[in-house]
Amino acid sequence: MTPEPKPLDEVDAALLRAKQHNATQSQASLAQTVGLSVTGVDKRIKRLERQGIILRTVAILNRERLGLDLLCFLTVSVKVNTNPSNMKNLTQACAKLPQVLECYTLTGINDVILNVLLRDHKALRKFLARLSSNQNVVERVQTSNVLEKSKETHELMIE
Repeated sequence: MTPEPKPLDEVDAALLRAKQHNATQSQASLAQTVGLSVTGVDKRIKRLERQGIILRTVAILNRERLGLDLLCFLTVSVKVNTNPSNMKNLTQACAKLPQVLECYTLTGINDVILNVLLRDHKALRKFLARLSSNQNVVERVQTSNVLEKSKETHELMIE
């Protein structure tokens, strides 16, 4: 069981900001940044991990350099969205599709929004066919292709 997080103090907040900005920096560098010993930084990071505040450390890859040029947002309407199993079937299917970067259920006209990354339009056609055929709950999909990125961050606001 994850321990209840205690309120963040300014050192925790500074440590989290520094880790978000560059997770590969050494503990010695972090210690200097936040004004603690290396041991103190290590203890705080482990506590923040135990509390579930730091979930994991990842590498952020350049999608264009990997030939993944088509970023899309798909809004999906589900057949009979009042049936909880229909929403569950769709979200479980999306969780298994590696092209889906994010999947959120929504209020309003659409039921689900997907952030999808693909190689090209041919891959998009295949993905849409697979999404619709994996389960029999998709009523409508609207695709919006990203033309240009003006901001992208994974850093959360830490106060």
